[in-house]
Order: sequence, then structure tokens, then C-alpha cells
Amino acid sequence: MERMEESSEDARLDRLLALAPAREVPAALERRILADFDRIAARGSLGKALRRAADLVWPGVPAWAPACAFALSLMIGLGVAAFAPLELPQSDEAAFAVDQSVDIDGSQGV
Repeated sequence: MERMEESSEDARLDRLLALAPAREVPAALERRILADFDRIAARGSLGKALRRAADLVWPGVPAWAPACAFALSLMIGLGVAAFAPLELPQSDEAAFAVDQSVDIDGSQGV
């Protein structure tokens, strides 16, 4: 029922708008509006900087593709770091190295 009311209200609004006279936009106002669009489009933003950076990494693809490739490589790296056995054999010399430096204690022999 609501759907029917909305469509009749929409149709009524369309008829009212069709009856309204068309106004001519002054050329100065049109130029000012278009200049504002150009100015806003030229303004820098974080999103534009990220898109340019993604284009440098992987040109011609959407920004999500390099982000997904980075996330996948990060997950693989973390998985290898967490689950790969990295037991390095220690040599006997390194385990039993003796410190050859001489400690001088200033409080003795006073």
C-alpha cells in the first residue's frame, strides 16, 4: 500500500516539476560553478594520494589489488615465521666462550 502512495506522490511531483517554467542560468554563474568543480577536483586528498601510490606499484588496476597482494604476502610471511622450525645448531665454541676482558674494580687495593 505504501508503495502505491509513493508512486502517486512521485507522479504528482513529476507533473508539478513539468509545469514549472525553465529558468536560464546566467553564463557567469555557470562559469563560476564549473570553475569550482575544477578547483575541487584539483585539490589533493588522502584518497587521491593512495590511488597515485597504488598506481605506481601496480598501474592500471584498482587500489584493492595491491593491498590484497601485500596482505597475502604479509600473512604468508607471518605464517612461515610462526610455524617454520628455525633451530640453529650452536657450536661448542660459541656456547662456552670465556670473556677475556679484565675487570678493574676501583674499590680493591685502596
